[in-house]
Amino acid sequence: MEVAVRRALQSDIPSIRELMAESGTTTSTYMWEKKFGALNFSMLMETSFLSVVAEDEEGKVVGFASCDDSPSSTQASEVIPLDTWEEWLGANFDTSKLDNLRPSNTLWLTVLITSQAYSSLALSNIMKIIATTVPTVSYYLFAVSTSHGIFPPLTTTFQRIPPKGTDSQMSVFSCMKTDVLPNLIIRKGLVEDFDDLMPLLQKGDGVLTTPPEEFFLDETLENQNEFQSVLVAEDPETRQIIGLVCMSGGMDKQNYVTKNYNTDVYQKLRHANDTDPSRAAAPNSFQITFFYLNPDYENRADSFIEPAFAEFPTCEYCFISLPHTTTEHSLLHDFSYIPLKQGLTLPNGVWLLSRRCLSPTVVRPTSEDDYAELDAILESQTELSLECSRKMTDLLREAVGHQTSGYKDGLLYSFTLLDDTGKAVGTTLIRVLACEEVHSLRGNFELDSIVNFVPNGCPDYSGTDINIDAPDNRAQLSATMPALLITQFYVLPSYRNRIRTFIREVLRQTQMQLAFYCLSLVDEASQPLLAELILAMPRRIIEHSEEHPPDAEDEELLCLHFISKKQLSDDVTKIYARLVVIGASTTGLAAVYEWLKIPFLHIANIVMVSRDGIPDHPSVETENWSVDTLTWLEREYMLFRIGGKVRIIEGTIIDFERTEKYIVTDNGFIEPYDHLIITAGRQYSIPKELTSKHLTKNGMFELSNSSQIHKIKQHIRESEAYEDELSNAIIYGSGKKVYTVATSLTQIGLSPSRLVIVSPEDTSNEEDAIFDDPLVDIKVDKLMESLGAKTYKNYVLDRMDYDEDQNLSSVYISSKTDSRDDQKKKVAEIPATMFIYCHEKDIDSQILSALNKRSIVFDGRVIVKYNYRTTDPQIYAVGPIAMFSGRFGPSEEFESFNPLEVGRKFAQAVLGFIGVEEFQEEIDDNDQAGLEPEDAVAAESEPQNILPKPLPVYTERVSCRVQLPNHFHFFRCHTANYSEVAGRCRHLTSSNARGDNYMRVSIGSNKYIEAISYFGSEEVEVHNLQTLVGLPESLLNIVYAYEHSRNGRDQPTLDLLKYLRGKWTYALYYSNFPTFFEDVREKLANHDETKRLRNVIMEYVEKNGLEEIDEASRRTLIESVSVDGSETRKLIEEEMIKFLHHNKQHFPTIYYLPDMNKFVPPVY
Repeated sequence: MEVAVRRALQSDIPSIRELMAESGTTTSTYMWEKKFGALNFSMLMETSFLSVVAEDEEGKVVGFASCDDSPSSTQASEVIPLDTWEEWLGANFDTSKLDNLRPSNTLWLTVLITSQAYSSLALSNIMKIIATTVPTVSYYLFAVSTSHGIFPPLTTTFQRIPPKGTDSQMSVFSCMKTDVLPNLIIRKGLVEDFDDLMPLLQKGDGVLTTPPEEFFLDETLENQNEFQSVLVAEDPETRQIIGLVCMSGGMDKQNYVTKNYNTDVYQKLRHANDTDPSRAAAPNSFQITFFYLNPDYENRADSFIEPAFAEFPTCEYCFISLPHTTTEHSLLHDFSYIPLKQGLTLPNGVWLLSRRCLSPTVVRPTSEDDYAELDAILESQTELSLECSRKMTDLLREAVGHQTSGYKDGLLYSFTLLDDTGKAVGTTLIRVLACEEVHSLRGNFELDSIVNFVPNGCPDYSGTDINIDAPDNRAQLSATMPALLITQFYVLPSYRNRIRTFIREVLRQTQMQLAFYCLSLVDEASQPLLAELILAMPRRIIEHSEEHPPDAEDEELLCLHFISKKQLSDDVTKIYARLVVIGASTTGLAAVYEWLKIPFLHIANIVMVSRDGIPDHPSVETENWSVDTLTWLEREYMLFRIGGKVRIIEGTIIDFERTEKYIVTDNGFIEPYDHLIITAGRQYSIPKELTSKHLTKNGMFELSNSSQIHKIKQHIRESEAYEDELSNAIIYGSGKKVYTVATSLTQIGLSPSRLVIVSPEDTSNEEDAIFDDPLVDIKVDKLMESLGAKTYKNYVLDRMDYDEDQNLSSVYISSKTDSRDDQKKKVAEIPATMFIYCHEKDIDSQILSALNKRSIVFDGRVIVKYNYRTTDPQIYAVGPIAMFSGRFGPSEEFESFNPLEVGRKFAQAVLGFIGVEEFQEEIDDNDQAGLEPEDAVAAESEPQNILPKPLPVYTERVSCRVQLPNHFHFFRCHTANYSEVAGRCRHLTSSNARGDNYMRVSIGSNKYIEAISYFGSEEVEVHNLQTLVGLPESLLNIVYAYEHSRNGRDQPTLDLLKYLRGKWTYALYYSNFPTFFEDVREKLANHDETKRLRNVIMEYVEKNGLEEIDEASRRTLIESVSVDGSETRKLIEEEMIKFLHHNKQHFPTIYYLPDMNKFVPPVY
């Protein structure tokens, strides 16, 4: 028999209930609840530290267990104080044989249910998984009513702790980690071990380190001394050798580490508080030079740690050198990663472990006795500013004054982390949050997708009161998960592997479930703390057309991190591979955004190289020189600026070395990489034929970077020419960018009458219209004309004239319709002192030079495989700078798609190559190499023996917003495949009496909204509108309302903008609605009525030889599943009402929701 163990899910609850009633009667259920009290499995899974289920070979649940940091079972919690159980245990039981038992290294088994047939095996495997998942725990305790006593299979694993008296209501039993996972037998290596070890090492499996140069195992075993030692590991049962560690010490190794790695926070590995000068020259560290462990025993790798330190009794630190790309090994669980010093390019990183953190720690409320030690720690540390450390010192005094008043909302409290000697090694300041504050955080951040705020499994389906005087009780729905806010945090570097234990203990002692950590732009972040927390993604809040909507959530520009007690037991994959991103294009930022948002992932080394750093968000820019792609809200964009998770190098790459893997920037930075990611955008670049003649002269500008914008502003401020009515600023280009430039020029003080737009393209038809709608183009042209600006379409540059000071004086343009015949060509002269080029884009010349120098295949853009790899498998390219190789078939330019989607899929592909298992499913052996140079040429014409992999498919909507002069706005959002269906769309349009506030909604033949566009002087809720694109129009009944508004007239009178602003539509704009909609679609697709209808349609089509069904027949067929009383209609209505109930705490009180409690049974 085999039993697998995994984390318990809410969907397991019915199976666990069946397991309780295994005998087929209610008796067995009663017996389990008699042992543990009333069982709410939903609550256990959400509020306990760790819950797991055991499954047999067929996937049937045969066991369930829940562990917590306190005896939280119903019966035990009535007797044992949860926040001070250690005092109760010491007072009532003899724990003298439980050496170093502390809350920080102990878990309580609160519930265990097993099948009779699998009881022993299920318990054994459950305990092994718990021990592996939480390796810092040494003891497991189980409390049961003395009248009931312990029961099988616990009797074989847990031992009774002797009580100090005879009247205890509870009996407590203990189990040591070593009883579950026996420590490996670690002994000194012998020369005789050589013959046993070599066959194991030759297999390669389990070897963590690359052997040192001239590594001879037999000599190493023979020549052991005080500076060199070898340990071997044996299986405790078979006594077979299964592991080997070689270690060496010496000042040369220690000096190498302190010279090349950032060890300043560890006092450069010097002996701590040692006044003996003779010890200054003695090594204080040793290195693991070689490590091997049979993979089957990896979960016991920590068995080596204490024996290793015993071999070097005077050394405080142990370190190991490994490639930065090393997948995290169990040995490294307690080690801390030490980054390279700036400018060095060594291929290996260093992981460091202090002897001090081997013993369990203690957490308790800070007292006045801790002031001196904590003050000394904060004064001597170098990671926080002096201002921040002094602030912490002052707040500690304030917090200690509250320690005796209990834990009340709004007050500040402090906790101290102590080592095994009672010395303070860290501190945190926390504030208990009121339920209104938690509610506000839920409203502003996507917490509900990760944290279950209905832990008891009984959602509130009570009817809603929408009377104007009805009390607003929405915030009370957040009281189910009490939370605290970490305001300050610092732990000594040597103890940072205990941060999670520190947080867990603070939550236990305050009886909280969630810990939040908020940062603003002015806050200093605790990087070690951030590495252990989950980044909360900002929620896209429903926009309101009212200036001050009464029910709108307060929007704070904060970056929020959090963790729950349950998530403290989750594994976090830590990646130390060095990811260097070239360019801060939207696609590049989207990739970084994806890496930051994955909850189970922490990437320590992300570097972005950008000439202008991280660009400002459009909402904070004084002028919007670019088209806004509506990729992020400002509150989402804060993630790039807060917390220091991305290191920014302001500069441009000018070279890179593919063998040693480092880049060089134009300002002298040398940055090593493991994965080089080129995401630079394409800049407007004046053609070479113009560059040689004009670029060095005054008045000629290309919008390639922020420095050019600065020069334009300076030119306008310093030029007196604009006082002359004959002087103009010419904007040359054919896209929306032309109009953003025109708007920006007017915003900095240039009169619109001085603007001349010269467009070299004919944009009069639908396909080439600048604003994707010829009517909008006409409206924009009229707007510009009314402001005095001039527009020349289908004109090209002929020549330029300069005055004697080399200042631009005139620009000559000619119509493209006349340009074929030079004799008939009519040339127009435009007096001008400024020419801004924003027509065609090209790659940055310095980046291009570096790519060509290092033989990266380039053909106008960087050529990549379907997985974004270039000629070099460690170099990637994506976004406007890249294009897929022709061998994979035709493809659109990356600019055609949603940059967030492109960046997300690219980021996931990179994670697969880094080694993150969740993203490796589509990578096979053929993908491990990059695009060979000859592929770029030969693949275009030569047939391939192997069918190439398909290119990524991008399906998400694409949006843009343009700020126009005189406070006019343009917005458009369309589906990814709109160009393919545009010709078959029906366009609904409306505008006001002045022709302003023009809106067009395009409905595809499939009845889905394919595009929405708007032009007008009123600012609209663009983030609301774009959520509608890609949804069925029937969700809004917009076609019906549009046609019904005719009222006998020829033209519909429906105001589309007003219609889409109706409060009844708010649910559609809610951030979770798309997920809900897809869930309902899936349920409908699998519904019996839908399946029957599908069969009827197929039979009807085949019988009548049809390729498609006419509208009348379609309506007739659909009515069978949509009439009142049909099961599918009932499903949709119930799911919609449940959705509104689940999210009513985030909606304005505008929806009346009926009571659903009797229709939806709880799941607990």
